Amino acid sequence: MAINAIPSTVPTIDEVILDSYKKAGMLPVEYGIGSDVQWTAKAAHGRRTLNRLLNQMSTEKFFEYFVNLDVLDLVAGTHQYTLDADILNIVDDGSYIPASNDPEEEETQGETPVKPMSAFRWNQLSSKGSQGTPVLYFIERNQSQIILRLWPVPSEAGKVRFRTHRIPGSSSTGSDNPDFKRHWEQWAVLALAYEFMTDGSMPIEERQLMRSDRDRAFDLLKSYDTNNTPPETRFVHTTPWGGRRF
Repeated sequence: MAINAIPSTVPTIDEVILDSYKKAGMLPVEYGIGSDVQWTAKAAHGRRTLNRLLNQMSTEKFFEYFVNLDVLDLVAGTHQYTLDADILNIVDDGSYIPASNDPEEEETQGETPVKPMSAFRWNQLSSKGSQGTPVLYFIERNQSQIILRLWPVPSEAGKVRFRTHRIPGSSSTGSDNPDFKRHWEQWAVLALAYEFMTDGSMPIEERQLMRSDRDRAFDLLKSYDTNNTPPETRFVHTTPWGGRRF
């Protein structure tokens, strides 16, 4: 028997929603998209629910799918930058790219780390106007978009490369593909089905079974999509030699 050489594809958003309603027992299995007279309202509810699920899932830091490498162009003498609206957070250290590398952003020379600092530490800096190569950054999250502050103030028009945590793409158009990998489909169907059953006040025993299936599917995703890079371990201790630490 020949195996189809064409790989499986990511379903459309409405296909995921339709399968979820069927899995929840709210639509007959023979129904297609639009077969139900209330499909328009049901599909709209499903898209809003899928948006909420993916937005929540994107905050799980072990999903590298929602992490990008972005480069921020700096302006000499400017320490504050408004990040793109789809960025949720910055992950770990950044890397400063000296202006001498321009326009190269990958095969560079002389990169130095830019480490995060707390709001308290930034507020306690005695010389916020000092200029030089940025070594620290502070994030303000109290606005609709993230505000990034660098210290010292950049003395040249270099760049900083960050790993950024992004917001998933919208699930509001049913003919589009959802913003997830193809092997996430089973989890998405089960997760939506559980939400539909809860919204419809279905018997709690049936909802608990669906939630159990959803959680097992989610655990499988975590086991596969987690970053497998070995963790770094650092030891800091005092020494008898002049208070040095290693």
